[in-house]
Amino acid sequence: MYPNAIFVGFALVSTTVAQTPYGLTWNFNSSNFFDNFNFVEAPDSAFTNGFAKYVSQDKAESNGLATIADSKVRLGVDTTNNYAASSTGRESVRLQSRESFDNGLLVADFAHIPVSGCGMWPAFWIYQGETSSSYSEIDIIENVNGESRNSHSFYTSEKCTVNRVIPDVSERTEDCTYDREPGQGCSYMAHEGTFNQGFNDNYSIVATQIESDGIKIWYFNEDEVPEDLRWDNPAPQDWSVEPSLHITPDDCDFDRAWRLFHIVINITFCGGWAGDIGGVWNNPGTLGEKSCAAQTGQVSCKAWVGENPGDFEDTYFEFNSIKLFQRS
Repeated sequence: MYPNAIFVGFALVSTTVAQTPYGLTWNFNSSNFFDNFNFVEAPDSAFTNGFAKYVSQDKAESNGLATIADSKVRLGVDTTNNYAASSTGRESVRLQSRESFDNGLLVADFAHIPVSGCGMWPAFWIYQGETSSSYSEIDIIENVNGESRNSHSFYTSEKCTVNRVIPDVSERTEDCTYDREPGQGCSYMAHEGTFNQGFNDNYSIVATQIESDGIKIWYFNEDEVPEDLRWDNPAPQDWSVEPSLHITPDDCDFDRAWRLFHIVINITFCGGWAGDIGGVWNNPGTLGEKSCAAQTGQVSCKAWVGENPGDFEDTYFEFNSIKLFQRS
C-alpha cells in the first residue's frame, strides 16, 4: 500500500504541475534588448580558442556590429577589414543576459541566424557563467561552417544520465556529465534544415522547455506557431508540432543539473570546432560536402577568415524577440 500511495501522490503532483499555466517573465525586444544584456569585451581565445575579438557595446554600435532597425535586433561581425592570422581575430560580439533563470519556456523569435560557409561558429545558448561553482550548459542554436543541421549539446557538473525520447540517435552518449571526459557531455543532431540558410528558409521560432521532468526543443515556421504562443499564453502540452528533441531524467536531478542559466549570443570563428587545429576544417561535412580546406584552397582557417571579410556579410543573428515564460 505504501508504494502505491507514493505513486498516487506523485501522479497528482505531476498532473498539477503540468496544468499550471505559463506566464510571461521576460520579453526582450528592440525596445529593451541591450538593457538586458552585457557585452563581453575579450578575445574568444579565452573561451573556445576562437579567432574572434569581442568588442564593447559602444564599439559594436559605432561599428555596426550591434544595431536596431525595423523593430529587429541585429548582432553581427566586421565584414570590412582584414585580420592577420597572428591577431586575436575578426571583430564580433558576445552578449550575456544580466539575469538568470532556472526553468521555464525560453522562446527565441529569429528573423535571421548566421549564414556562411567556412570558418564560422555561431551560438545561441544558455549556461551558468564562468564564475559559478557548478556548471550547466544547453546549446540551442550551434554548429559550424556550412553544416545544415543544428547541434544540441548538454553539459552539467552534476552526475546526469538521461533518457532519449527524441531523436532516435544520439551523437555521443546519454551521459551529460561534463567532467566524465573533458568537454564530453551529451549531444543530439536536429533534423535537416535547422542550421545555416536552411533555418532561415524553414523556421523562425525555437522554443526550449526546461522542467524537472524533461527538456524539449521545438522548431516552428511562421505557419506552425501555436496560437497560444502568439498570445503569450503558451500551453506546450497542447501543441500539435512534435519537438525535435525530448530528453527525460534517468539518473539525474534535473532541478540541480540544469539551472542558473544566462542567455549567451556569440559568433566566433575557427577555434576548437570549426578550425584546422583540433577542429573540422580538414574534414568533409556530415552530408559528404568537401572539407573547408578543399573548398577554400586554404590550409589555415584563421588565414581564410582573416583575409575574406566579404564572406561573412550574412553571418549575423537578427532577433524579433526573446521571451521567457515560467509557471507561477
